[in-house]
Amino acid sequence: MVSMLDCIRRVPERMREMLARRADVIAPLEARYGNAVGSWNELVFLGCGTSNTAGVTARFPAQKLSGVRVTPVLPSEFLHDQAVRNPNALYVFISQTGTSALTREALALAKQLGYATVAISEAADTPISREADAYLYMGCGQEEYPMRTIGYSTSVLSLMLLGLWVGERTGATTPGGREAFLRDALLAADQILPVVEQTRQWLEKERRPMLRSDCLLFTGSGALYGVALEAAVKQWETPQIVTLACELEEGLHGPNFGYTQRHCVLVLNDGGVDNDKARSLASYMKNEHHNGYLIGAGTLDAHDLPFACDGSVRCLVFAAVVQTIAYSLAVAQGRDLYEPHDNSVMNRYFDTHRAANPSQS
Repeated sequence: MVSMLDCIRRVPERMREMLARRADVIAPLEARYGNAVGSWNELVFLGCGTSNTAGVTARFPAQKLSGVRVTPVLPSEFLHDQAVRNPNALYVFISQTGTSALTREALALAKQLGYATVAISEAADTPISREADAYLYMGCGQEEYPMRTIGYSTSVLSLMLLGLWVGERTGATTPGGREAFLRDALLAADQILPVVEQTRQWLEKERRPMLRSDCLLFTGSGALYGVALEAAVKQWETPQIVTLACELEEGLHGPNFGYTQRHCVLVLNDGGVDNDKARSLASYMKNEHHNGYLIGAGTLDAHDLPFACDGSVRCLVFAAVVQTIAYSLAVAQGRDLYEPHDNSVMNRYFDTHRAANPSQS
């Protein structure tokens, strides 16, 4: 039987497949919008749940590759709260199953307004893939667990490949820049399996403080803020531990006054511009509250989790770490992840996914 850990371990294989088939993945976009790329001044990423956190994670890498502004937007905000929308943007709708009701409603509105639209989904025949003007393969294949791990990681990579395509068409990414990105993506794929096993061994020693805490809090900056958001989703839905996420600087403007020894703060650090800040927060939690960890670069003591943070796609290595933490803590708590998910009671109150066209429901 396939475990959630098996799904996490499949991520590098899926990444390599996407990179090898990059031309085929991009072909539908090229066919539909190849002549329109230069008219876009923004990429807007829309999705709910893990699709949203994937957009937040990919935002800055995709912006650097594409050379245009990238904005993650929640479908509810796009539908009901945005007073100004950009007619010169490409609107990218992300839904693994293609049945996210609100994302599809947002897509319908974008099409009604005459905007350029593309869907990122697990297959070309999902509802959202059929409804968008163009389709981009998510690369996840069939994923066995509703706590998405492959889909999150391949969504992030899909969005980066979209940014790369835009950048190549406009000249924002040079051939040298393209090759550097592709090398970085393969490097990340190579790092994931060793880091997954390293994380599992680390948790054998360090999981007890996490399990005894009232709350876990993940924090990071840049793309790692998106990873922190996804970490919070995964811990809450898998080991079912109350978990929050903060952007690194924002976590020092209010939440810092509330931290106690009952809160376990896990700082994601890639050794970049916020390295000193990340290390300072981890030091504070260790020294004053005895409940903090630094993950990645610049680790402080033997309780932290160190690994190489090389390349522009390193956020997907961090993603594998937080996914493994979620799986391992759930197993440590005794949750049976093989048990079928019965959402029938919850769906009597709210149903976030519908296979029918939203205009018909």
